[in-house]
Amino acid sequence: MLLTHGVGPMRKYCIGVDLLDLHDPSKVIARLDRPILAPNEYEREGYVPNVVYTCGYMIHGGQLIIPYAMSDSKCAIASLPVEELLERLRHVAV
Repeated sequence: MLLTHGVGPMRKYCIGVDLLDLHDPSKVIARLDRPILAPNEYEREGYVPNVVYTCGYMIHGGQLIIPYAMSDSKCAIASLPVEELLERLRHVAV
């Protein structure tokens, strides 16, 4: 699993996820078509507005734990169930 960040419409930077082949990580198996994390109304204002980004993540107790920064002014932690994310990835292909 690889977390990515990129810009979408209205210069909104979000966090997405790709699933890579375990034996050949240059091969992308699946990619969600929507971000797993996007700036909400409280995370849009700051030095670089309308941005969320992360430098890593960890899996703990079946949860994907994502420390992230918002608009270069604050930071937070988000989490979501790994199995739920993998189930969503199973239904998309690249």
